[in-house]
Amino acid sequence: MTDLRQSEEAYQVERDRQRMERELHEAKLANRELRRRLEKVQQQLNETSSAYNKTVKNMLDMIRENNELTVECERLRWYTGRYDSEHIRVETKQLPRLSPDEARAIRKAMARLHHPDIGGSIERMQLWNSLLDQIEQGN
Repeated sequence: MTDLRQSEEAYQVERDRQRMERELHEAKLANRELRRRLEKVQQQLNETSSAYNKTVKNMLDMIRENNELTVECERLRWYTGRYDSEHIRVETKQLPRLSPDEARAIRKAMARLHHPDIGGSIERMQLWNSLLDQIEQGN
């Protein structure tokens, strides 16, 4: 009887060992799957964080540029309110002496930046043309 009992206990121990090994194997698989998911979520978090930081930087750049443009717009409004808006006159003693080539180069550069056909301001282009006309006439 004791042999039978010992053999049943041995069988029970072996069955428990196999069950534990199976559970350990399943736990390792679950652990591996959870780590893979964690790495994926961490990668998504890093990408989201990077995109957020870029968005904040772009927004700050836009705010800074908007502030600069607002200041320049207010300055131009002040000038147009102070002078005749169609013909802004500047004291000729304030105007620099430029060669015709220099004046043409400045006019081309300002047209590349401010011409209405490329999205610039009509008023700004008119301001530059008026000023450059005065410079050319003064030379």
